[in-house]
Amino acid sequence: MVEYSEAIIRLLAAFLIIILGLIIGNIVKNVTKRILKGAELNRVIEEQLKVKWNLEKHISNIAKYLVYTIMFIIFLDILGIPTKILWAVFIVVLIAVVLFIFLAFKDWLPNLVSGIYILRTKKIKKNDIIETRGIRGKVIEINLLETKIETNNNEIISIPNHNLTKYEVVSTRK
Repeated sequence: MVEYSEAIIRLLAAFLIIILGLIIGNIVKNVTKRILKGAELNRVIEEQLKVKWNLEKHISNIAKYLVYTIMFIIFLDILGIPTKILWAVFIVVLIAVVLFIFLAFKDWLPNLVSGIYILRTKKIKKNDIIETRGIRGKVIEINLLETKIETNNNEIISIPNHNLTKYEVVSTRK
């Protein structure tokens, strides 16, 4: 009889963890979404990259599912199911996701940081004549990832912003 009541208590506790996990997951999602909305992440990306991504939604969903995963592992632990293997799989998947994100953004991130620097310092402005890495032309557009210049041959070239670390402003036009 004692084992039966102990099993019922474990089962109730496990389902309480699941319900709590669903509630906490949604709270984490909403808080994350509000923080990202306050930072105007979608607007900045849309203006600068000319791409419509709903990054606020995706990042907040990732946070929610991370909470769900942790709560599911706790649920299995309360039921007495060995979770060492699940934790190992969770850690391996987490490492794989982090590596994927790192590799996916390793070229994108330096351009983004350089783009923010260029836009904030305004060292290069639209209509400036610049020369970088043997390319000379008039700046026609600056965004977060690349700068477009028009050469003397009327060719439009997109230069990744991290390549603009060594440049020379030849003249400034208005």
